[in-house]
Amino acid sequence: MSTKKHLLETLGFYGYRSIEPVILASLVTRDPLLLVGRAGTGKTFLLNRLSQALGLEHRHYNASLVSFDDLVGFPFPNEEKSEIEYLQTPATVWNAESILVDEINRCRPEHQNRLFSLIHERRLQGIQIETLVHRWAAMNPCNDDSDATNSVNYAGALPLDQALADRFNWVVDVPDWDQLSEREQAAVAQHGRRRTRL
Repeated sequence: MSTKKHLLETLGFYGYRSIEPVILASLVTRDPLLLVGRAGTGKTFLLNRLSQALGLEHRHYNASLVSFDDLVGFPFPNEEKSEIEYLQTPATVWNAESILVDEINRCRPEHQNRLFSLIHERRLQGIQIETLVHRWAAMNPCNDDSDATNSVNYAGALPLDQALADRFNWVVDVPDWDQLSEREQAAVAQHGRRRTRL
C-alpha cells in the first residue's frame, strides 16, 4: 500500500484520492466544477480551502439565501440620471477570481437562471467578469426514495435545472464516510482533533 501523500492530503483533505485527479483537472482547465455529496463530506470546506491555498480573491454564496443585489451590488442612478450604476460591497462578484455557489440546488428558479451566464460565460447582466477564473458549486443529493433504509431527507433539495447542470464540465460525487478506507477514516479523525486543539 502506497504511503505517498496526495496533494489534497497536504491541505488536510483525506478520503479524496479517488476524485483528486478530477478536481486538479478542473483547476487546470478552469472549467466549472460541481461537487455533489451528503452533508458533512467536506465539499464547501474543500472549495473554500482551495481558493485560500491558491491565494484567490474568493466569494462564497449560499444559493438558498443569496439575492441578486448580493452579486451585483445595489443599483442607483448616476448623477445625470441617465443610467444605473451599482454600489459594490465586499460580497459583490465583480473582482472575484473564484466563486462558490453553495447549496445550488436550493436556489430559487429565477436565481438559477441568473447563475447560468455566471457559471457558463463568466458574465453577469451581460458584463464580462474579467478576473473570474474558477466557478465552483456544491449541493446535497436530491431525495431518493428508492433506498428508504439508507436515504437522508434533504428537504428543499431539488434536481438542478438541466440547462444549468449541463454548464458544469466536471460533476463529482464526493465520497461519504462509509466509502473511506480505515486509514482515511483515521486520518480524518486525527486531523479533526488537531484542528480543534488550535
